[in-house]
Amino acid sequence: MKTLWQKLKPEIKQSLKEQEEKYPSMVKAIKIALKDNYIWSHLSIGDVRDIVYFTDYTYASLSSYDWSYGEKFIIADE
Repeated sequence: MKTLWQKLKPEIKQSLKEQEEKYPSMVKAIKIALKDNYIWSHLSIGDVRDIVYFTDYTYASLSSYDWSYGEKFIIADE
């Protein structure tokens, strides 16, 4: 089974990488959460909020599915 980090879309990983120097502790915490979890719903609301913060998405643009299942952030299982 792949971790959420392994399933994360490349553009999301790139966004995190670009912000890592400026926000090292926040990005590190997000990476740990993604590497320690296999299911999106096991992330805390704070984890998801922080992930969104480092993307081009706005909070208002996310559907309930995006918040609950990470559809805009992870590659769907094949």
